[in-house]
Amino acid sequence: FNQIFSKIKNHEFTSYYNTAQLMKLEMQVGSFFKIKRENFVINHGGDGVIKEFLLLNYKNNLKVLLNANNYGMYKVYFKGLKIKAFEIPYIADLRKKNIFSLNYKMFYKYIKKSDIIIFTYPNVVSNFDFKISEIGKICKKHPNKKFFIDESYFGFGHPTCLPLIKQNKNIFILRSLTKTFGLASSRVGFLISHRENIKPFKAIETPYPLSLFSGKCLEYFIQNKKISSHYNKKVKIGREYFSKKLRNKNYLINDGGGLSILIFFKSKKKLNFLYRKLIKNKIYTKILNINNLDFLRVTCAPKNIMSKMLKFF
Repeated sequence: FNQIFSKIKNHEFTSYYNTAQLMKLEMQVGSFFKIKRENFVINHGGDGVIKEFLLLNYKNNLKVLLNANNYGMYKVYFKGLKIKAFEIPYIADLRKKNIFSLNYKMFYKYIKKSDIIIFTYPNVVSNFDFKISEIGKICKKHPNKKFFIDESYFGFGHPTCLPLIKQNKNIFILRSLTKTFGLASSRVGFLISHRENIKPFKAIETPYPLSLFSGKCLEYFIQNKKISSHYNKKVKIGREYFSKKLRNKNYLINDGGGLSILIFFKSKKKLNFLYRKLIKNKIYTKILNINNLDFLRVTCAPKNIMSKMLKFF
């Protein structure tokens, strides 16, 4: 960050973000995603992308389908815009290696009644609900419905739906810098789709969608993408190592192949005790209750950090 900010010239603080620089940056973003500038628009973080997508597609009696255990702002926007949402739950089975799987029966039932299908992929609970080819087939089967794929957690060993935008005009993909690049405070999100779909979003795009600092951070990390890709690979290795070790200790683990894992606890007393113990040692986790089952959510890190956590389990 010292390298980034030291290169900012004094006059850049007192003027708008240079349009030529912004265009150059957009070309770099397109090259990074292997798409054209016409296929994406920049917004204020992932939540900005979600809100603008819903606003531009808003109509009376709009019906949205959403997989459960999702980002909280979806429900905030649904409530504010009075959008009717069908939430598809996950089925828990403690006998399986990964505990959760989508309720497919409900998904296919409610997809017929919905205008927009929002699917977080990867997500906290399960990242193996559909293969990329299956998502493509579902999009083709329902050409009049819009599919919004939230890939905010992409980058930790999971496939992407990006190749689908060439063949499917009804698919939209959300990406952000929050998780993949670890740049949450930069507030940069991308909506990616077929060029015809992006035109309305380009038409209302603010003249300067990036702040000076956000633009400089984005440019640096795209030019030095090995920094994040190398770290994310180490996180993947750390996640797999941690999950394996815990399973060897007879813990039930839900590893969805994303940034975090869920550890099941039959005893809430034991869960609370461990949670407080971790906090005391400055290790911050989160307690979740899903389908009346209690879990400890652990955000993963490289192997050397995860190995230090093992002594508490």
